[in-house]
Amino acid sequence: MTKNSKLCLKNKRIINKNRDTITAMMSGTETVKRINNLNWLRHEISYVEPSTLFYLPKKEQQLDMDFTCNKNLGEAYDYIITHPDTMIDEYEICRIHSTLCNGTYLEPVGGHYRDSNKILDITVNGERFYAPEAYDIPLNMTKIIYNLRNYKISPLNKAFNIHYQLIALQPFEDFNKRTARLIMNWVLIQHGYSPIVFNCPSDKQNYKKAIALCASGDIKAYTAYMTSCMVRTENSIINVLQKSRTL
Repeated sequence: MTKNSKLCLKNKRIINKNRDTITAMMSGTETVKRINNLNWLRHEISYVEPSTLFYLPKKEQQLDMDFTCNKNLGEAYDYIITHPDTMIDEYEICRIHSTLCNGTYLEPVGGHYRDSNKILDITVNGERFYAPEAYDIPLNMTKIIYNLRNYKISPLNKAFNIHYQLIALQPFEDFNKRTARLIMNWVLIQHGYSPIVFNCPSDKQNYKKAIALCASGDIKAYTAYMTSCMVRTENSIINVLQKSRTL
């Protein structure tokens, strides 16, 4: 068994243990804990995460656009939190993307598949990675949704798979990664897990590196990174809940 395989197994055991801990801490009528947990996640997902993963120098920042994008992320997060039983399909994925595009340069095409061919923003073995042709998007999306319905695939693997598959497909003109992260978190929430937050400074490089490793066929390395981020997020949530005080 490889190092990454061992790490995946170890992390998954911790994830399930932490899930039980968080469930117990959130049970009952401890409203303050629930609100603090939801607010912390919303802040990290809609503000800290995008600034961590896609930081731009001040001279390149567009404050109005950044504010709009962060607001849209928050609204999309609110939607997946309040719709834990909604069946995720092509329509819902397009809905999330449309929400992310509101008020941005992409608003006219928000929620619609791209009609151009694209090169992904990742490099594998020194070569740029190409997304499928635009006309192949509908068929690929059908396959992605079909795999999401496969009961033989564990919830964690379903979440990690759809995250990577949406990024590799690049179904939209832009905002594909943030759409993929939200859909992944939606899958996790629907199966009783906490979302994953990429808010550590090292995620700026490691996130794209993990995607590139998956593109090269190293799925275990990708899964090891994703599970490590999930353990880190769960530990942060437990810390937030421990500090919460009920009224």
